[in-house]
Amino acid sequence: MTGNTKAIGSDGEAVAQVKLYNEVLVSYDIADTGQRTKLFNKLKDISLTSIQKSVFWGHLNRAEETSVKHLLKIYCAKTDKAFIARVKLSEQIQQNNSVGYEKQDFPQYSTSYHVI
Repeated sequence: MTGNTKAIGSDGEAVAQVKLYNEVLVSYDIADTGQRTKLFNKLKDISLTSIQKSVFWGHLNRAEETSVKHLLKIYCAKTDKAFIARVKLSEQIQQNNSVGYEKQDFPQYSTSYHVI
C-alpha cells in the first residue's frame, strides 16, 4: 500500500488524490516512570516505531493521530512535555541527512492497514 490513493476517471486521468496516512513524529519527556512506560506501550500498540528512548515515528491515519493527541494528554502531567508532528522524515533519511539510521528504517509509505 502506498501513502496515497488515486481515483482514475473513465478517460484514464487522475481525478482525485486522498492521503490515507501521514508520517508523524511523536516525542515526549515524562518524569513519572509508570506513566512514561504506559505511553510507550500504547504508542507501540498503535504501530509506531520507537526510534529513540522517547521518540516514535510512523504512518498514522487521522483517527490514529487524534488518539495519540488524547494519549499525550492522559499520560503527561502539567510539568511534562510532548508533541506529535507531521513530518517528512523518510525523505530526509533518503537524502542521507542523518547519522546512524538506514534508509530501510524509515519507509516512505505505510505498509499495512491498522484497525483501531
